[in-house]
Amino acid sequence: MPYDLEAIFSQLHSRREFIKLFGKGLGYGALASMLPACAGRDSENADDEQPGDSIPAPSAEYSVLKRTSFGVHRDALSEIQSTGIEAYLERQLNFADIHDGDLESTIQTLFPLSLQTPAQLITGFPDNIYPVALQMAGATQYRQIFSQRQLYEIMVEFWSDHFNIHLVNGLGPTLKPQDDQQVIRQHALGNFRDLLHASAKSPAMLFYLDNFFNQAAAPNENYARELMELHTLGVEGGYDEDDVKEVARCFTGWSFHFPDDAPNEYGIFNYVDVIHDHDDKQVLGETISLAGPYDAERVLDKLADHPSTARFIAGKLCRRFISDEPAQETVDAVASAFTRSGGDIKDTLRALFATSAFRDSADLKFTRPAEFLAGLIRALAPDTPYPSDEGQLFFFAQSIMGHLPFYWPTPDGYPDEQGYWASTGGLLNRWRLSFLSLANILSAELDMIEVDYAPMLNGADTLNGIVDALTENLLMRPLSGGDRERILDWLTGEYNKTRNESLNRNEVEFASALMAAVFISSAYFQLR
Repeated sequence: MPYDLEAIFSQLHSRREFIKLFGKGLGYGALASMLPACAGRDSENADDEQPGDSIPAPSAEYSVLKRTSFGVHRDALSEIQSTGIEAYLERQLNFADIHDGDLESTIQTLFPLSLQTPAQLITGFPDNIYPVALQMAGATQYRQIFSQRQLYEIMVEFWSDHFNIHLVNGLGPTLKPQDDQQVIRQHALGNFRDLLHASAKSPAMLFYLDNFFNQAAAPNENYARELMELHTLGVEGGYDEDDVKEVARCFTGWSFHFPDDAPNEYGIFNYVDVIHDHDDKQVLGETISLAGPYDAERVLDKLADHPSTARFIAGKLCRRFISDEPAQETVDAVASAFTRSGGDIKDTLRALFATSAFRDSADLKFTRPAEFLAGLIRALAPDTPYPSDEGQLFFFAQSIMGHLPFYWPTPDGYPDEQGYWASTGGLLNRWRLSFLSLANILSAELDMIEVDYAPMLNGADTLNGIVDALTENLLMRPLSGGDRERILDWLTGEYNKTRNESLNRNEVEFASALMAAVFISSAYFQLR
């Protein structure tokens, strides 16, 4: 294992005191009902004290950034404070107008396999499975960290989960890169109907859910079932087993070109009329008798227009941007916008962002590991160069937290609920990862992100000053009085210094890294 986070963690002078610090405060009272053992394996020896103070609410601008980006970047916070929330969100919705520098050319240089076609990738298969997986994850993480089009990247992740395809699945490594580019990224802020049609014809989806060999003589129901349960209507959307069977019949003949049949056309959608079921079908009370590929296209249009689809998509969007259990009236308002706009994703999001539930709430969601990793870098080292390891550090970090892009094995996509991610083991992994900020001090052998604390400190050289400077410039949200006291009590014990006693240069550097790791580890940083 190239990155020994446990070794870094163990070099703290008082590891037990650190764990007890988290058990007592730093915002984890907000998760107390879910994390009775949040002090980890030392919890049985921790003091029997109540969780710390309630977390002070962040600014409205911070809260919006936390929910519509992969982490609050200081420049983005300045922008939204300057332009206002509505103007900022509208600019993010019109993502194509946002200049993203040389980001895509960098993607091409660092992760070329993520942009190749199936015909190109099949020539190196299966030897290229790991390189493709590494580069697909790397390209995704790079965009999440460095792109200026943050809301767009959030929606790319949202739809990647909604239309989930496990990357390392048979021919998946040769097919998923094209799906990522031509289905998800092309339609992430477009129209849901177009996205649904593109996904249905995607060779990656046709292969993953077995529709590529769906034929009249032996219908395969796998895609039909997931199409209604996960992609459109939802499990309680008003369909039954007969509808599943009939939809499967509508999709017979939908396949793609394989390398043995057409090497230069491998991975291109192919309708095979000879294996299509041409008889009439009954789907959700409608007789479908258009024949050919139009049977399935009619089904897709019908599902896209269905009220259950509007409610299902609205519910998932509200769960992503507001809370795990959004109010029904909020979901209904977003569903109405979805229906009125004919599935326009931007208009649907505008309606969501206009709700009081979005505007007036904060800290109701727990960040998933992708947000945590990207947010750590965006806050701690926003100008850092990318590690010169072809993405292996970030690949490893996100892998141990259980949220590697395109690696969820089932069609439902990664969970988006606090209960799944806020486990004791998950938190310990995040705490360990937070101490990457110490790596450039504790171990010169590790190839870590480059962190410069001086601009965040503004000359502060006391424990009091360092805590306050990093609260303002790294955490970027207020700290409760109780948590500030806990941190300072702990730091004075670590350094055997008074709160207002000047530290030497090395002590300032180490204390800043240590304090940054504490902030990144805290619930303040991990809630959104």
